[in-house]
Amino acid sequence: MGVVNARKNFSFLCDYASISIDGKLSMNGIFEHINSRKFPLQFPLMYLVVNISGASNGDIFTCELISRNEPNRKLIELKADVKIGPDKNFGFIGQLVNITFNNAGEYILKFFIDNREIGNHPILVKHL
Repeated sequence: MGVVNARKNFSFLCDYASISIDGKLSMNGIFEHINSRKFPLQFPLMYLVVNISGASNGDIFTCELISRNEPNRKLIELKADVKIGPDKNFGFIGQLVNITFNNAGEYILKFFIDNREIGNHPILVKHL
């Protein structure tokens, strides 16, 4: 398995993401933070796009969302079997639906291949 060499190439949060029939990635509404006037905030839909190199077919990709203030509590956990594409990378597009942010603060999406952390993506949730 390629877990030793696995690394995150890029990750994005956006309003919508898709792959065209000829393999082109499209993302609309890329964002780095979320604003809200009240909490808890239930965010209806966002897309997570992650690209990873160095993984192998059969590895398990896991994504966890945690709050920096409560690192032992997972808000979500997503899993997928790694299938290497023609460019030798693993691409993941996931829908995050109705995620509840109880408070403003920093949240972190952590990425794992076979339970080894290979990167993360911070989300800043701001109170307006």
